[in-house]
Amino acid sequence: MTWKGADVPGLGELLRDCRAAGESLQELVEKLDEASLRAPSILPGWTRGHVLAHITNVADGAARQAEFADRNELIEFYDGGRDGRDAAIEADAHRSVAGHAVAIDQALDRLGRAWPAIGSPVWDRPVTYRDGTLTHVAMMWWREIRIHLVDLDLGVAADSWSDGLCRHLLDFLAPRLPADRPVELRFDDGSGWSAPARPPTGIPLVIEGALRDVTQWLAGRSPERTPVASWDGDAITLPDLEPWPAARR
Repeated sequence: MTWKGADVPGLGELLRDCRAAGESLQELVEKLDEASLRAPSILPGWTRGHVLAHITNVADGAARQAEFADRNELIEFYDGGRDGRDAAIEADAHRSVAGHAVAIDQALDRLGRAWPAIGSPVWDRPVTYRDGTLTHVAMMWWREIRIHLVDLDLGVAADSWSDGLCRHLLDFLAPRLPADRPVELRFDDGSGWSAPARPPTGIPLVIEGALRDVTQWLAGRSPERTPVASWDGDAITLPDLEPWPAARR
């Protein structure tokens, strides 16, 4: 991926934004009532309770990746793998508002204590999450909490996403774009992004729009303004997206 603009922020800034997102999440939950909790989220088939359960379980999974990395050990992200993840979401989605609030507070506290200090070699230690390092877990948590805050449909919109988060999401989600031609993203502020493709040469597919709108579209969400696509100067339909990049574990 080639960026024509600033780089994604460093780990310290990323973790600060995660903490801010966690505080926003806690504030939203404090204002929920039981009826609002059971109402649909933006995600098909999921209530807000499902989204909150998922966020909580991701925070706990990330925390234990960090805890085991500190001991130079490996562990699955979720107990029971994908099946365990899905079962936990269904079970935990039916907590009361108070139950969700306690679970979220505990998970965020655990995760905050589990992260190593900036500059620690633990960040480069291997984890089972995508067969990566603990740094990859932190980047995953950044994606998850910021995206799902919007999915709750409680007044937090994609304008809460920083430019750095959007750039990171575009890099991470690049496998969702067509791989049979070059792809260029052009943003309203004059910046741009080029995706790798097979073949790497030829007339590019161009997708234009505001940075956050294009990022939302690539993340499978509905942006405020739908991006527009063109090829060789002619307007075309936006391409179908490939599935979300699969975890190897």
